[in-house]
Amino acid sequence: METQDRDREFERIVDELVGRYSREEVAGVVADSRSRLEETATVGTYLPVLAQRFATERLRSLAKARGGPAKGVTHLLFVCNGNAGRSQMAAAFAAALGSEAVVASSAGLNPLQEVLPDVRAAMQEKGVGLPEAYPKPVTDDVFAAADVVIGLGVAEGDLPQARQRTLWDIPPVVDRGPAEVRAARDDIEARVRSLLSDLADDGTLNHSSGGGHASR
Repeated sequence: METQDRDREFERIVDELVGRYSREEVAGVVADSRSRLEETATVGTYLPVLAQRFATERLRSLAKARGGPAKGVTHLLFVCNGNAGRSQMAAAFAAALGSEAVVASSAGLNPLQEVLPDVRAAMQEKGVGLPEAYPKPVTDDVFAAADVVIGLGVAEGDLPQARQRTLWDIPPVVDRGPAEVRAARDDIEARVRSLLSDLADDGTLNHSSGGGHASR
């Protein structure tokens, strides 16, 4: 991304969140996001793009925690270890199957460098692509905005307190073959469907038509 493009993207973030953050606050979150992603980034050319996306997600989460976004939207945060497989699939399914009242995002305790190719292929088989998905770390602002935190194959002690928290015992898909990745994918899809149904039944989720919002 050229300097002019980065500047335009920065201004877009500032315009979107006008009245909630100062330019200095936005710049600080963008810089911190870039620093966090640099730890695992392999292609420097894409780092500015990913840092802007990550910063936007974090700022929206902070706005929600401060009471900014519209009420009635349920934020689901899926967390696994590397954010390269299980949590990415879960967030993608939640966004595809959820209503407009769903915002689905994902993060990793120890994010890997990229989303696993077999995971992308397995999700494409289901008609749910991951073209812009990338591994990112867990941050306090995203946790604070989450209404429901779902841990996939992680210990309960690794997740902070949340309004609602649940654990899914799903084994890692790193270094697994396509058949095992598909099995995990299908397990995750079934669990996401059940979760959305439960949230709708207890009134947490306003189950209107249309897909949810993804921030993977």
